[in-house]
Amino acid sequence: MEHYETVLAIDPHSPPARKGELSAATALALESRHAGNQQAALLCLSHARNYLPDDPTLLHHLGIQLYDMHQLAAAAEALAQAIALAPHDPDNVYALARVEQDQQSFPAAERHYDTYLAARPADASAHYGLGHLLQMEQRPEEADAQFNESIRLQPLQTESYYQLGQMALDDHRDEAAKPLFERTLARAPNHGGALAGLGILAYRQMDYSTAVASLRKATIAAPDYQVAHYYLGLALARLNDKEASAQELKIAADLAIKQQGKSAPISSQPLP
Repeated sequence: MEHYETVLAIDPHSPPARKGELSAATALALESRHAGNQQAALLCLSHARNYLPDDPTLLHHLGIQLYDMHQLAAAAEALAQAIALAPHDPDNVYALARVEQDQQSFPAAERHYDTYLAARPADASAHYGLGHLLQMEQRPEEADAQFNESIRLQPLQTESYYQLGQMALDDHRDEAAKPLFERTLARAPNHGGALAGLGILAYRQMDYSTAVASLRKATIAAPDYQVAHYYLGLALARLNDKEASAQELKIAADLAIKQQGKSAPISSQPLP
């Protein structure tokens, strides 16, 4: 990088130096990521930006790195600049949609998902992402269509099945929810959300022993999943294990406070 930067300091438009700087910077950043040093990767890409401020590929990598480090505003800025420089590159549009979704800028994210899918309609992951966004906006019919399109394009997956199951659970369509959770677990046996979903279904059916078994697995697989701890506390109370019930309900209450205001809503509220 030092060699290329010496050239770029003299001629900022030198094609070989620009190409070399981009290649070296992205390779070094990737090496740092693989070593678990996210900050070093960010510093490398930010440093290269000083010499390649108008390179859309570098800006794309920088935006992704910032997104992975939860620096959403800076990620959105880098990706928006990349789109301005390369408006026909759908990868930047998709990346910006994901950032905007996490920022809860839902209308902007939806526009960018639509733009990306117009260019790449067969991308199952993008259909899933748009479905999740629509689910967060409480537009279940549109979300359902996107999740099912994702499954049609890529049947061997888990998350779209899970989200469809969660939507059915929230609507108290229990018979529809159960096979969707089971299909999720067939490919991902430790999926905390699906394990919790089956536990909640068992709780609703007053099968409290089965509920406890499934919800315990869910809390092990996903220790921060507040709903699993909450329903586990309710199920333990039904089995007269008051001490364990109180412990789980306290964990659920602490997690609810900790997670308050985060983008992921707490779903599946308890029955009276």
